[in-house]
Amino acid sequence: MIQAGILAKCRRLELRATLSCIVLLVLSAPVAASQTFVDFDDFAHRLEASKPESTQALVNSFVRWQQDHGGFPIVEHDGSVVFFFRGGADEREVRVTGDFRPSSFFSVYWDSTGSPMTRMGKIFYERLKFEPDARFDYKFVFDGRSTVDPLNPRHVISGPGGGEVSELVMARHRVHTEFLVRPDIPHGTLNVVQELWATPKVTIYLPPGYSPSKRYPTLYTADGSAWIEFVRLPTIVDNLILDGEIQPIIAVMIDATSDRRSWYYYNPDYLKYLGRVTDYVDSHYSTRPSVDQRVHAGTSAGGRAALYAGLELPKLFGKIGMLSPSLDAPAYYYEPYFSESRRPNRSLRIWLSAGTYEGAIYRDAQTIEAYFKKVGVKTRAVYVHQGHSFGAWRELTPDMLKYFFPRNQR
Repeated sequence: MIQAGILAKCRRLELRATLSCIVLLVLSAPVAASQTFVDFDDFAHRLEASKPESTQALVNSFVRWQQDHGGFPIVEHDGSVVFFFRGGADEREVRVTGDFRPSSFFSVYWDSTGSPMTRMGKIFYERLKFEPDARFDYKFVFDGRSTVDPLNPRHVISGPGGGEVSELVMARHRVHTEFLVRPDIPHGTLNVVQELWATPKVTIYLPPGYSPSKRYPTLYTADGSAWIEFVRLPTIVDNLILDGEIQPIIAVMIDATSDRRSWYYYNPDYLKYLGRVTDYVDSHYSTRPSVDQRVHAGTSAGGRAALYAGLELPKLFGKIGMLSPSLDAPAYYYEPYFSESRRPNRSLRIWLSAGTYEGAIYRDAQTIEAYFKKVGVKTRAVYVHQGHSFGAWRELTPDMLKYFFPRNQR
């Protein structure tokens, strides 16, 4: 109101551009709006010392300042992260959880209780330390409910179980753009196989400019719909082809049955279905129908299924991609390989990845990597400071595609 009155007076006096009116307007601005802070600790000290009637203005001022100086969560100069929640009047307790906090070493599901946040008036905060190139999904849990971070605009769909969550990106993490749609470039097409036997669903991606006169290598994925919707495989392939990073490919995305765990748990029926899909694709599309031109890839349990297919169908798949593979198995299955009474095909090529926050999955990925290298199977392994999430798999998929389908390879 004071500023409005001064501005009206300036206009009446036709002094809108004069220095005196500008000075009056600046001096009359609310103090909270002009406050600056050194860091979160500076704000916390001021908040503790503030009078009750001024705390809300101080919090609002800090939020505005922080949004202009890095945003939320607060990534500090020493690499620590402050999760910050601005509460109302009724929150009794607020916690933070994410894929950096699995419920156990053997589980990929988040700890549902989370890490308790310190309360200071109407705000809650928790300081944690992560690697400078890390990336995580997280959410707040309060009074039995969960929510995305209302101060963080970065929202993503997470795994396992899906659902919208917030994303933390550390300062040295590479920001990936391969999965972002570029409307001004040619796009591939998606075709659902319309055959009575095609259950679960099979979706086929054909690259831009697909021609029956050419021949294309093929990528087969488990959990097909998730690769389309959450990993965004068609968009990634479009962008990598246009940028000359990979050669044009056909991608065959195969859904799971309703009992996903059994479908991907060393199930001979899965291998039979995979063989039928491969026969159909090779007979209806212009593929390169040879073992070294087919890749089978999967995430989590789908990664286990891809490995199973690579070991059991050596004349069908010569390349296997595993993203955060869940490699739990009956003891009898892997024992012949580790005792070397049975050996994988030496021409098999492996690409695998895991996050350092994935507990047993990370450990098992390192174990299987060491095994393949020991028996002479060419293997590339990529480990990242992330958890078990679609966000991680979106970012890692381009590396896998460039490994298996380099532009200069025919």
